Amino acid sequence: MKRIVVFSGVLAAGMLIAAPAFAAGTGAPTSSPVTAPTSQDHVPGNPKAFLRVLPAVGRPGAQVAVRVGCEAGYIAKLSSPVLDFGKLTAGPEHNPKVAPLSKGTATVKKNAKPGAYTASYECGGARITTKFTVLPATAKKQVTKVPSGAPQTGGSDGYVID
Repeated sequence: MKRIVVFSGVLAAGMLIAAPAFAAGTGAPTSSPVTAPTSQDHVPGNPKAFLRVLPAVGRPGAQVAVRVGCEAGYIAKLSSPVLDFGKLTAGPEHNPKVAPLSKGTATVKKNAKPGAYTASYECGGARITTKFTVLPATAKKQVTKVPSGAPQTGGSDGYVID
């Protein structure tokens, strides 16, 4: 039994080591990264551009955080049919492998109807979008009639003696 377990472990380890070499030699087509069409030769951070609205849901009048991953000079046309965006401030680059970060806030428009919407901007000519959901203005009540008085627990008319 020990021999089978040891052999299985050695076989599995050998397959893990050989898998990358096998995949490299399969002749699988490689793809080059797609960059956005732009008039500039190079738009730093564009391949990793992002837009986040946190939280991704809100009620009319609520304020949400906005995070934009793009060099500040290349951010254009930040818009949404249900969000009023405030001023963005450029933040430090936390990780060189990630696009630069700009932060700000947005307010859900008071007349926004419940539903799913998009928020978008352009980063060096590439359009970046995310989804945002507007919730109803007020939360629905869990019960239609709110009970009054002390809760009734049931039971007997008096003490129970064993």
